[in-house]
Amino acid sequence: MDAMSAESPRWSSEPYAPGGGGTAEGALKNLDGTELDPLTLLVRESAQNSWDARTGNGPVNYRVELRTLGPSEAPVWRELLAAGAPQLRHLKLRASLARPAPRILTVTDTGTRGLGGPTRADVAVPGQSDFASFVRKTGSSSKVTGRGGTYGFGKAVFHLLSASHTVIVHTRCRVDDRLETRLIGWAVHESYTVEGDDGAKTFTGRHFWGRVRRGYVEPLVGDEADEVAGSLGLNSLPDGDTGTSVAILDPVFGERDDAEAMRWIVDAMVWNLWPKMLPEGGDAPMRFSAHHEGLAVPVPRPSEVPHLRPFVWAYDDMTRLVEHKSMGRVLGRLGMRKFISPQGRPPRVAQEAGIGDRLHHTCLMRPVDLVVKYLEGPPFFEESGGYAAVFRADAAVDRVFAAAEPASHDAWLVDKLSGDDQRLAKHALRKINDAMKEASGPARVANEAGEGVSLAGMSRLMAGLMAGTAGEGAEAVFAADTTPPGGSSGTGRGSGGPAGAGGSPGPRGGSGVPPGRRRVLYDGAPEHDVVDGEAVIVQRFTLPDAGSYVVHGRPAVALGDGRGVETEPPIGASIPTVLGWRAGSGPVTDGSSLHTVGGDGTVWSLVVRPAPDTMTEVTVVAEAGGDDR
Repeated sequence: MDAMSAESPRWSSEPYAPGGGGTAEGALKNLDGTELDPLTLLVRESAQNSWDARTGNGPVNYRVELRTLGPSEAPVWRELLAAGAPQLRHLKLRASLARPAPRILTVTDTGTRGLGGPTRADVAVPGQSDFASFVRKTGSSSKVTGRGGTYGFGKAVFHLLSASHTVIVHTRCRVDDRLETRLIGWAVHESYTVEGDDGAKTFTGRHFWGRVRRGYVEPLVGDEADEVAGSLGLNSLPDGDTGTSVAILDPVFGERDDAEAMRWIVDAMVWNLWPKMLPEGGDAPMRFSAHHEGLAVPVPRPSEVPHLRPFVWAYDDMTRLVEHKSMGRVLGRLGMRKFISPQGRPPRVAQEAGIGDRLHHTCLMRPVDLVVKYLEGPPFFEESGGYAAVFRADAAVDRVFAAAEPASHDAWLVDKLSGDDQRLAKHALRKINDAMKEASGPARVANEAGEGVSLAGMSRLMAGLMAGTAGEGAEAVFAADTTPPGGSSGTGRGSGGPAGAGGSPGPRGGSGVPPGRRRVLYDGAPEHDVVDGEAVIVQRFTLPDAGSYVVHGRPAVALGDGRGVETEPPIGASIPTVLGWRAGSGPVTDGSSLHTVGGDGTVWSLVVRPAPDTMTEVTVVAEAGGDDR
């Protein structure tokens, strides 16, 4: 295609209609009330739109990519997008295109239906309005059950992140019985007035790039859209798949460099979308990925993030009904977990959400399982402990909580409501706050002797209990980048050491290992935890090879100074014992051994009760399938 032909796509600026209309800056300024970082807001809004557009045929794939345009792509962007571009004082598009190495930040979803329906806002087809709602309308809403939000003011964050407030929308949808690709450019800035021979003319500040027809811009469609998208390097939609890709031109990240921005985006995925990542290793409803200049940026599992893990536990325990009994309404369900506080500081994304070194929060979400906010409660009465809760609103009252959300969907502003709706929402928040107040106070948990001890005292007791872990199998290794300090992969028993130390070095490849043993892949160092009110040590691991397994937990008391373990404890002395096993974030199953299969990615946890006033060493033994011993 000749990019500069008479029929080439070009920009057209939107004038005010005789009846008026909203200004472009009105949509941008509507987000001023949120304290969320623009990158966090981008992840929340775009993922919510992706979930709302799901087809239901498999998971939604959500991907964010930051890259520099290649030497064959940048000239095409300059040539195509310069045609009819507004003057620089009205839109900084030409400045973005003139950069020596332009960059684009692309947000793509597949497993979604794409932006279908009429391409004009003045044409209505019931149930088919995605394109018009996203591209044409400002602040549109939806009454559809099971949707996380709307294509409302929140979509303005795409423009806020562009130095020139410019995006290119590439989508493939189903029109009747065929697939149709659509491509359109879209910029949002400030309204302005231009003096001309016929007098002054005012413009809304919205600009569109595409096929201009009688002063109105339609998207490129079909083969032309595919060809132009390919020349621009927009290849995120696999052939035959429906979905949408939004490319943000010349993204701005404030004081962050590109790598820091991508790390923030990944953290924002995990902290705001983690319920959509469950069950881990199973059929999660959404799949998340991130790439920077062609390289994958790892997205951790929620249970691998220390300060987030307790919320995953609470999510699995979400069994307590929250009701307004006098009105006869179920408002939602609540799960609550207490624990010994994780070490270190949470990522800055979590700090932005109000999470500090200590956890005393409830994660609020609507029935679609997208995080609204982390509601802070009173701190736990002892510094070494904490609690985490999850509240999910009931589907029957979803509209109440949806109406309480601002444009950024990051709070429940119950004062926006009135009448019974306000009563219901206020009652739910009161019940949540009551539960946090109760959880924050002194509580007694049982030690091995059944005596009551405080959680803080138990934490201090446990500080010296854990020596490390070791594996017995064909090969026992730690996952990449998680090898604990002081140890490396090995097949022998682990030596004593500081809390969290790994096993001692040993031969790899199975030399000298008894036949029938299978590999164990450790997932980080052992950790303190509280299970059913009891202080425990937890070692997570995976079984990387397919086949049947019998896995044994063999805890022992470690002797000091690296002298091994105590094989014959004194008469009457307490010994560490295996309490059971846990798959992912599920319940603990009793038993000293585990019968299972490997190779499916499940993260298992060995749960051990330590012996008081000792250092406990944990050995995981994996064997080929057979009888329990």
